[in-house]
Amino acid sequence: MRRVVGLWLAGVLLAGVAVGAAPRVVVHEFGQGRAGYGEWVELLVLGAGPGTTVDLRGWVLRDLQGQGRGGVWLKFAEHALWAAVPAGTLIVIYNAEDRPNLPEHFPKDDLDPADFVLVLPGRAGDLFVLVQWGGFGNAGDCLVLVDAEGNEVFGLCYGDKSGQALQLGEAGRGQAAGYVGAGLEGLGDPKNWRVGPDGPGSSTPGAPNSEENARWLELLRAPRRP
Repeated sequence: MRRVVGLWLAGVLLAGVAVGAAPRVVVHEFGQGRAGYGEWVELLVLGAGPGTTVDLRGWVLRDLQGQGRGGVWLKFAEHALWAAVPAGTLIVIYNAEDRPNLPEHFPKDDLDPADFVLVLPGRAGDLFVLVQWGGFGNAGDCLVLVDAEGNEVFGLCYGDKSGQALQLGEAGRGQAAGYVGAGLEGLGDPKNWRVGPDGPGSSTPGAPNSEENARWLELLRAPRRP
């Protein structure tokens, strides 16, 4: 446990951002499904550390083309579920129009935050507004998180697209990529990301991505100490 706490603190100090400006939410994993547009994205809430929360109301998840026509663009609605999301929560959002092409081990919908896992379709309604899901690029794309004030708080690119600090390799049709490390200091290093088939034994939607990653999530989910 002491080692993981050290990883958390080191991440805040060494992640290439100022202390206090470390990302409160990051892309933790994403997948392209089995075929077609069966994509999904998994976000990890970090907050300000173990036992804290993040207000996600008004945040935007988009891809490179999501500001205009095509691509993926969705905004978190003014809903109580998003008002105080605990650190350590995994939020898995999938293409609601192509569930048959999600990987066969994809979890069922889960709207109960008590288990620190939320799984939900990306469609307009009570939880999301202004939703479009035109798909991720197979040759390459970028995924970006924007907070309610319009600040880009986290981003990554893969394949032949660039523009974010984190650049992954090929992660197109039928592929998935997930962070297997345990702290912010390793998040920006492609060596700490697993890229492989979007299937059992490789991608892990709604679950930790490695044993080390699981220990980090356990720490984040611990109650805040006085």
